[in-house]
Amino acid sequence: MKIAALGIVLAFFAVSAANAQFAANSDAPIDITGDAAEFLDNIAIWTGNVRVVQEDSILAADRLEANVSDDGEFSSITATGAVRYSNGKEAITGKRLFFDNEARTITVMENVIVTQGKQVMSAGAVTFWIDTGMVKFAPAEGRRIRGIFYAEGDEQT
Repeated sequence: MKIAALGIVLAFFAVSAANAQFAANSDAPIDITGDAAEFLDNIAIWTGNVRVVQEDSILAADRLEANVSDDGEFSSITATGAVRYSNGKEAITGKRLFFDNEARTITVMENVIVTQGKQVMSAGAVTFWIDTGMVKFAPAEGRRIRGIFYAEGDEQT
């Protein structure tokens, strides 16, 4: 099973002023597009068909709000609506995503589906601790976490 690799799905949010990146270990530029954008003080908001692209990594959402500190570091990022991240190998979907730089966490909430090849997990929320790599799946109220895993060499699709 490739459970440890589920953390890779979220690692793209390890953003800092000195090393802003959306794709893991990339210095390529980050391209953010949307139907509209607003900037006031240290808040940037993109709305409508928002896409964030860096190399093969893509984040799509209905709305993206970034709070930037005075030194240019992202302090928080909130994506809402139909949130989807894909890097060509893994994908995660949900209704809300929150990156908290102070807590060094990324949380995806509401109807979360994580896929990696044929492996699939679903939950109410998943939290990824950037510095430790720990991943915690939490169930939606009244539900349980579900995972479908295939052993290596399993020919089922």
